[in-house]
Amino acid sequence: MELWQAAAIAFAGYLGWIATPWLGGQPIGWYVFGRPLIAGTIVGLILGDLPTGMMIGATINALYIGAVTPGGAMAADLNFAGYVGTALAMLTKVSPEVAVTLAVPLGLVGTFTWQLFATVGVFFAHAADRYAEKANIPGLTFMLMGAPQILAFILRFVPAFLVIYFGAPIANNLVAFIPAWLTKALTVIGGMLPALGMAVLLKMLNKDNRYMAFFLLGFLAVAALKLPILPVSVAGVALALINLIYTSETSQKEA
Repeated sequence: MELWQAAAIAFAGYLGWIATPWLGGQPIGWYVFGRPLIAGTIVGLILGDLPTGMMIGATINALYIGAVTPGGAMAADLNFAGYVGTALAMLTKVSPEVAVTLAVPLGLVGTFTWQLFATVGVFFAHAADRYAEKANIPGLTFMLMGAPQILAFILRFVPAFLVIYFGAPIANNLVAFIPAWLTKALTVIGGMLPALGMAVLLKMLNKDNRYMAFFLLGFLAVAALKLPILPVSVAGVALALINLIYTSETSQKEA
């Protein structure tokens, strides 16, 4: 692990964090560059192994695919889990399934940094109010834009850099001492966690149990019939469009 690689990964994580505006704010920064799939791709490019980075990132992303941040409430920090988790997994050469189990505690650590940022941000807001009362535009601008970004850089870049650069050798030593049975157990657990993420997504999207038939058809086509995922996905889109057209026509006739 080179110093610049750890710094580049940590900086990419900072750019994609929920509190930074540099990549278009939350719509592009957090909801695109902050996703583990994109994080894995970027980490793979930096570490020189794009396929592995994408596979690990996609596996972690499946766990959090149903995660949302309503009102700024963050149950798990996908950004920290994606960038730091993928980097540590690639450096320790563990499987994507084990990487998922590694990403879970990292996501919780990232949540703590967000809560700390939001707490300290209250003081910036009060300071901005005082500057506004005095019509102090430079002070107001700094408290609204400068100070929060300095804090965001400290809370996101610094922990990510330290964990990646100094944590990789420690993680390598831990992996070397982990017995085979525990590695197998982590692999099994890691394989189940993405299914949990899909279940959360289905629970959120499925308002009518009748639509579960589409999911079951897709699952059987891939798991039992061994059909490629892409053609099955295209067929699913076609069925969804047919269902949309049918229900729209039925609603118009009833009206």
